[in-house]
Amino acid sequence: MIQAPSPSPAKPSLPAKPKRSVWKRMGGGALSISIIFHIILLVIGIFWVLRVIKPPDKVVDFMPPSGGGGAPDAQKEAKQRRVQIMKPDLARIAAVGTNSQLTLPEPDPSVEMSSLQSLSSSLSSGMGGHGSGGGRGDGNGKGVGNGSGLGNGMGSGMQNPFGMIGAAGNALVGNFYDLKQTKDGKPTGVDEAGALKILSEFVNSSRWNAKVLEEYYKAPNTLYQTKIYIPIISAALAPEAFGCGKEVQPVNWVAHYRGMVSPPKSGRFRLVGRADNVMVVRFNGKVVLDGGDYSAALGRIIWDPTSIATLAGGSNNRDMEKEMRRGGYDIPVKSYQYPDTGQYNERGGVMVGKEFTVRAGQRYPVEIILSELGGLFGASLLIEESGAKYEKAPSGDPILPLFQFDSNLPNVPKEVRGSPPFDPNGPVWKVVLGEAPNSI
Repeated sequence: MIQAPSPSPAKPSLPAKPKRSVWKRMGGGALSISIIFHIILLVIGIFWVLRVIKPPDKVVDFMPPSGGGGAPDAQKEAKQRRVQIMKPDLARIAAVGTNSQLTLPEPDPSVEMSSLQSLSSSLSSGMGGHGSGGGRGDGNGKGVGNGSGLGNGMGSGMQNPFGMIGAAGNALVGNFYDLKQTKDGKPTGVDEAGALKILSEFVNSSRWNAKVLEEYYKAPNTLYQTKIYIPIISAALAPEAFGCGKEVQPVNWVAHYRGMVSPPKSGRFRLVGRADNVMVVRFNGKVVLDGGDYSAALGRIIWDPTSIATLAGGSNNRDMEKEMRRGGYDIPVKSYQYPDTGQYNERGGVMVGKEFTVRAGQRYPVEIILSELGGLFGASLLIEESGAKYEKAPSGDPILPLFQFDSNLPNVPKEVRGSPPFDPNGPVWKVVLGEAPNSI
């Protein structure tokens, strides 16, 4: 009998798999985590880059853009501002190794010092000696000093009248000597009469030998002089200018300037000047002006009433007249008078020197000595061309140019008196190197 197959045992049922979404079937879980992570990194990276890399600074231009919008005057003014901004600051220079406190204001070509009895505090740039307060240094030249006083450049105060510190090509070289001391600093006992005797021997020698002066104390500073135009000021200013204000009393000193010069044109000239106390000029080996209250040639005062009358040719003192002629004076001596030179006018006026002839391109030696025998000092030196026409002063006398070696004009405040007026458009002589002929 055929038996029916027995039923197979039932298989155990498996749990149904959960139904996954399309996003998960595409790997969305891991991908989303990765994408979110990278987005975070990207944001951090962008933020970091923006912090490190700064945008370029905006370029500021003081000029208006092209194509209009700026007036010519405004453009010019803006350009000047740009030049000033680009201009570097110049350091202040200090002179060291000297016994007096010297400072040079911000600079040309040159240099150049002061409690002065006759100067006001308006003389503020440069060469202050003992004054209180600091001098302004806004000049173009070199000034010295730590007080209100004289400046050595083209500043707002008065220029240093004794010369510039620092070598200048077109300038006379000046040295300062104290006749009261030997070169070793020992007292000589020289008084006013003794100083005049030394100056007289020096001036009357066939050659002005500087070795004679070098027997006496020589100042540490060498100054470079382009003109002589010194109002009536304290005589203490000279030793201060030459760096020996503490070592030298302001009496019986002498400043000696020398150089080789070439005229701007051929012609006949004469020097015109005056000094309190001594100024002598030697041109091409001959004394052409002895224009002080004291005559270095004669070795005595000459502007007493009798001497004034003799020099003017109105004295009957024949012996004095002969003496003055032997001293190199042509009697009568011509002189000029100006409104602001009252002190000189009382003593005979500003003296006119002897004529001399020069040729353009030639070289001629020039020497000038200045000296003070006590108190105040002043000196001015001008030049007059024979036959030239000049503007007239109220006195009728000509207003002459300075005997000068540069075109920078003295900056003397109006309240400082004592110097004659001058023509600002005068010729400039050259200082040159080389030997000059002994005669014209």
